[in-house]
Amino acid sequence: MVKVFNSAQEATQTIPSGQMKLLIINGTKIALANIRDGFKAFDSACPHQKNPLHKGLLTRYQEIVCPLHHYRFNLQTGEESANRCGSLKFYSLVINENGFFIQI
Repeated sequence: MVKVFNSAQEATQTIPSGQMKLLIINGTKIALANIRDGFKAFDSACPHQKNPLHKGLLTRYQEIVCPLHHYRFNLQTGEESANRCGSLKFYSLVINENGFFIQI
């Protein structure tokens, strides 16, 4: 596990609701999104053609839209809306009194 913030409050101040940020952890590019249901961490490379999802659009339907071909990925399941490619790779989050961690 890698500590990325000292607290959930710090994470929310850094990444407000409806926003996301690129994190590079041990050479891995991870998009961390703050959506209605909380934070989601996922591989920033689109499963279709590896374009940077952190440059995409977060929708009110809790989806990330790839900036290249506009594939839409559900941030609850990881699945692409029309099953045109593989699913997102998620990373587990641990948020407790010791900080905000991503399991990679």
